[in-house]
Amino acid sequence: MPQPREFAHNLDGAAALRGHTVPVIVVTSADQGSGKTAVAAAIARHAAYKGTPVRLARLTSEAPGSNADADAAWFSTLFFAPGSANSPVGTAEQAADSEHLVVIEADAASLPESFAGQLVVVANYGAPPSNLRPAVTVITRVPGLKSVAIADGPVISIGEDMALNGFSVSEARDLLHADVLVPGDEVDTTCDRIVIAPIGSDAGQPYFKRFDSKAVVVRFDKTDMHLAAMQTRPGVLILSGGRRPSEYLFDAAGAQGIPVLLSRTDTENTVIALERIFERTRFQGERKLDRMAELLAGTSLFETLGL
Repeated sequence: MPQPREFAHNLDGAAALRGHTVPVIVVTSADQGSGKTAVAAAIARHAAYKGTPVRLARLTSEAPGSNADADAAWFSTLFFAPGSANSPVGTAEQAADSEHLVVIEADAASLPESFAGQLVVVANYGAPPSNLRPAVTVITRVPGLKSVAIADGPVISIGEDMALNGFSVSEARDLLHADVLVPGDEVDTTCDRIVIAPIGSDAGQPYFKRFDSKAVVVRFDKTDMHLAAMQTRPGVLILSGGRRPSEYLFDAAGAQGIPVLLSRTDTENTVIALERIFERTRFQGERKLDRMAELLAGTSLFETLGL
């Protein structure tokens, strides 16, 4: 049985910045899709909002299907962590900075044997126990938990959350191999729900208004339903059937900045394919970051890390 791995801990954030040592916080996970990107970004934003200069970094990953490149690229766009590298770095030492708190996201397999910093382990509910000894453990996607629970350790448990599980327009496009008819205005919009257009046109707009943060799936030739859906500001309009819709749709969607995708399959098979998207969505966008920061704000995470 592997022995627990110990890590040297620096001073707390504020004290370290006043002295000669600037701290490093490493957020890691042994399983993909656990939420370590979200936790790392939330920690960095909290520190920045408290007045601590901060940068984010992503260690390189050999894991199949890793999003390391995309994670680093997203970190580099965050206004509260200016100067964050836009590509993965090879080692924690390369990410270290003499003037900033550095929050590093790393796969567990990529962790060095030792480093001067604090460790946060993030794991999906039901994942095998880790042999690491972190300052804080965060368990995500806990069934039946509506918000957050805190136990000794500390161990922070986060329930299944619609906003955190939401999918982006690009994820829907890639999953469906869909054509982009209208690109839309918002690049980081996420959708929590898949809403299928009703059969009767009279029910359209009142029905769509019942759902926030939605992707609407509707047949390509239902122009009246397209317009009704767009009046309720969906995150994306997904047309099924594989054929070009009315030209009027292009004008209306373009004027409102609503992205429109065209799926090559019928409505039923489009929805069946889309339902798989929630199994593994990427963390991206301001909306998801706001939600993760909100969930962690009432826990002991930041205090434990000295932030």
